[in-house]
Amino acid sequence: MNTIDAKKMSQAQVDPIEDYLECVTYCSISSSAEENDCQTICMERHLKSSYF
Repeated sequence: MNTIDAKKMSQAQVDPIEDYLECVTYCSISSSAEENDCQTICMERHLKSSYF
């Protein structure tokens, strides 16, 4: 039972990172002037609640 809980917890931690990376990938497609703002928005949206 502990291994199941550990797997769920590790998946829960990986998902925000994957979402952030997907978001940043989208940012790199957009114009370079907006890229820094876009990366900040991605960080706040996907990582702030989990890591900061």
